[in-house]
Amino acid sequence: MFCTNDDLAVGAAFECQRLGLKVPDDMAIAGFHGHDIGQVMEPRLASVLTPRERMGSIGAERLLARIRGESVTPKMLDLGFTLSPGGSI
Repeated sequence: MFCTNDDLAVGAAFECQRLGLKVPDDMAIAGFHGHDIGQVMEPRLASVLTPRERMGSIGAERLLARIRGESVTPKMLDLGFTLSPGGSI
């Protein structure tokens, strides 16, 4: 199960535990963002990590340029990601 954030993934893992399902044997779970809570649970949560600080910086730079009246051409940026594998998949 891929959850849109680690908080939901941790909740899903707890619900699996409540139902008697073993993670990852019965259900693989991964989250998004690498929150601390997922890194201390057992098994450690697999999570997709994105460069959020860099994303915010670029967004702020482009917004400020528009406020200054500069022409900002919309473009797609791929800043990549990394996978923190954990033990939940």
